[in-house]
Amino acid sequence: MSADTATASRPLEVALAGNPNTGKTTLFNALTGARAHVGNYPGITVERRVGMHDAAGQPWRVTDLPGCYSLSAHSPEEEIAHHALTGRTEDPIPDVVVVVVDAANVARNLLLLLQIAEIGRPVLVALNMMDAARKEGIEIDVAALQRELGCLVVPMVAARGDGIEALNEAVAEVAAHPERGRITETAWPQPVTDAIDKAREVLARFSLQRPPESNGGVLWWLATDPDVADAEAPGLGTALLQAVPRPDDPTQDPRRLATVARFTRIDALLSRCVKRHIVTTSGRSERVDRVLLHPGLGAVLFILAMTALFQAVFAGAQPAVDLVESGMGALSDLARTHLPDNLLRDVLIDGVLAGVSGTLVFLPQILMLFLGISLLEDSGYLARTAYLVDQLMARIGLPGKAFVPLLSAYACAVPAIMATRTMPDRRDRLLTIMVAPLMSCSARLPVYTLVTAAVFAHQAPIWGIFSLGGLVVTAMYALGFLLAILSAFVLRRTAIKGGGAPLLLEMPPYRWPRWRNVARMLVDRARLFLTQTGTVIVALTVILWALMTFPRQGLDPDLRTARETHAQTLQEPARADALAALEREDAQVKLQNSVAGRIGHAIEPTIAPLGFDWRIGIGLVGSFAAREVLVPIMGQVFGRGSQADIDDRYAADVGKTMANSGALTPLKGLSLMVFFAIAMQCLSTLATIRRETNSWGWPIFAVFYLNSLAWLMSFAVYQIGTRLGFA
Repeated sequence: MSADTATASRPLEVALAGNPNTGKTTLFNALTGARAHVGNYPGITVERRVGMHDAAGQPWRVTDLPGCYSLSAHSPEEEIAHHALTGRTEDPIPDVVVVVVDAANVARNLLLLLQIAEIGRPVLVALNMMDAARKEGIEIDVAALQRELGCLVVPMVAARGDGIEALNEAVAEVAAHPERGRITETAWPQPVTDAIDKAREVLARFSLQRPPESNGGVLWWLATDPDVADAEAPGLGTALLQAVPRPDDPTQDPRRLATVARFTRIDALLSRCVKRHIVTTSGRSERVDRVLLHPGLGAVLFILAMTALFQAVFAGAQPAVDLVESGMGALSDLARTHLPDNLLRDVLIDGVLAGVSGTLVFLPQILMLFLGISLLEDSGYLARTAYLVDQLMARIGLPGKAFVPLLSAYACAVPAIMATRTMPDRRDRLLTIMVAPLMSCSARLPVYTLVTAAVFAHQAPIWGIFSLGGLVVTAMYALGFLLAILSAFVLRRTAIKGGGAPLLLEMPPYRWPRWRNVARMLVDRARLFLTQTGTVIVALTVILWALMTFPRQGLDPDLRTARETHAQTLQEPARADALAALEREDAQVKLQNSVAGRIGHAIEPTIAPLGFDWRIGIGLVGSFAAREVLVPIMGQVFGRGSQADIDDRYAADVGKTMANSGALTPLKGLSLMVFFAIAMQCLSTLATIRRETNSWGWPIFAVFYLNSLAWLMSFAVYQIGTRLGFA
């Protein structure tokens, strides 16, 4: 069957591959437009873009492979790229692989091209950003490059749509004649060919899903991470290392010799195809870098940029958050007014709608954060920020790119955890995710307000200037930051070993952001969050609502009837006050008798050493919905009623009631603040960790280590304070 016949009945499978910052995603967007969807590869947190393109009546199914510099499988992106090209994912093997090459950095980009060709895939080169190459004085003989490589080369400026028609024709030609996409194999030195023969013998002993046919395919198994090989066939990685051990002299390692052979070929090829003209004046990027990377002025501009980003996430999104909350509140009121008073209505309003509201309320911050990150990344500044802070962050085992997510975590951990996708190393991402919840987010402020208003507001100012409550709140922010540093240091050496590699960073040229790409990215992020993370948040919210609602044992019916009858004999407004007080008391009793209330009683022996009783225990259980929910729960428990709008006045009123009952003292309040500054008390954060790690293990680990740390710190505060005579 000819290629034309084979592809007539199905879309042509086209994969886009390339290094980061080559314009690959821009080309993908130009080809697929709005007909693309974004998700994750099953079982791994690497983004997966697939879309449709029509090329003169021939439909393409275009897959945007993760950006990577090689196929060595030392990162999830490299592993997925290889597996997608060799049919180890659920997607069909590509008919044609379009390797997007940055015309200004051809030498670096061609390594990936050779490796893809070596495993037997038909390839062609999309030589992108030709305009940028010309500005930098780079002249490329496209015909000579095509002749030297042996595959088709299409010059393009994807951002303007230049070269799309030529690419359509080239892909059709390679699909019809795959031999036009074959590149002559690199001339390997003898140690490499000997290693290939030994590795081939080892591979023959294992039952692989798709055994390699080419020498390049064997080399991939030889050079890849042993863990990846073991995942394919247990013991394969060890067997390959035994057959071809790494020599004491790394220059004699056949794996390294293979890479050297590839670059030798690339250098010889480019010497005949690419000329770089001397530019007498400094380029724009170099001039701007002298300012932005300056140790003094660059640091100041960096602080200003991060402050603007933080304020955008923290304050700029607040009007939209308020709009979401008011809209969902109005929808809940509408449902409460028009639906019959029964269990189904309560499930809908207090379970489902509350969960939807708890999902949508994060969307403005997520979009604001990713808008900022996208603008910084598209402009070329994000890489510079990583360079500026990398040395400082490396001392605690984190990369420079962790700075932006950790900064945004002061507003909310949910968008911060999603922002770790900008970090290339899986372990670095995971470590940042695990410490991000320690940053004091805005949801902790109502808890801090409750405590400070109750036990610190009337304390005399320190030195007559500093408010004690303000100093305590500042200390909570500092505590979270210091514990994040300490936790990163410990986790890097225990649970999340590895990663933290030296910064190898390409400084992309400065460009104006591509607004269409930014808009599409924001839509993709919103869709992913709502459809995947949001569903988990809603489900967990319904479960927590059930725990706090059932078995619905309120006041004794006879007692309630008697008090209602008595209230009806009163004159207004005394009648309304009596009925409202009765409803608050009934809700208080129902909460105490609920499953959550019984859990509060059950955990009292565990939290008593922290200065908490069973009433605060109910709050600890209920605040898993969100930290700030502690305030209205305490309002119910202490008879002050629940309130959706958690303002400072309501929080202060609840806190004073708790203080009057003895549940809060300055020492108990400080212990409670320390606990909430550290503990994982947020279902939305857990759902996001679940989404970003594709595992329930890491969210469970986060709950265990953060809540254990919170208990220990709170225990130390209360017990030491008690022994020192504080109340």
